[in-house]
Amino acid sequence: KNAIDYRRVRVHHGGYLPFGLQHKDTAMTPNGEMYYPTLLYNDDFAKAEAAQQWLFIHEMAHVWQHQMGMSVRTRGLISWLVEYKYSLPPYYTLADYPMEQQASIIADYFILTEFGMERWLKENFFKGIVGPDLLNKYENTLKYFIEDPKDRRTLCK
Repeated sequence: KNAIDYRRVRVHHGGYLPFGLQHKDTAMTPNGEMYYPTLLYNDDFAKAEAAQQWLFIHEMAHVWQHQMGMSVRTRGLISWLVEYKYSLPPYYTLADYPMEQQASIIADYFILTEFGMERWLKENFFKGIVGPDLLNKYENTLKYFIEDPKDRRTLCK
C-alpha cells in the first residue's frame, strides 16, 4: 500500500533556495526531494524527537503529492500565505484540503497514532473540539489515503 517510490527520494542537508533565501527554520520539498537547513536536519529521522518526525512526515507528504502529479513547487510559492491549521468535518476527505493542510493532517495523524494523545496535543495544527472520537475523525478524513495512497481521490481538488 505504498505510493512513494523511495528510490527517487533524496534528503538534502542544506537548503533548496540559493543565496540563503530559505529560512533556517523551514524545510522544503519542491521537487520530490527534501531540503533541510542545518538547524532542522537529522541523520536519522526515525530516531529523532517527535517534532522532527512530524516535520519529516509533513515533508514526505509533499513527496507523495509530487509523485502523484501535484505541482508542489508552484503551490509552494504561496505556501507562506496559506493556513496550516484545519478542522475535520465529517463530510471532508483529504482531497478537500489544500496542499499544506493535507501534509499537516497526515503528519498530525502520524503523531497521534505513533506517539499518543499527550504528544499530539503539543504537535498539531488541528482546530476544533478534541474528544474521544478524534482518531475516528482523522481516519474518516484519511479513509481513501489509508485504503490506497495511490487513489487519486486523495489529491487536492
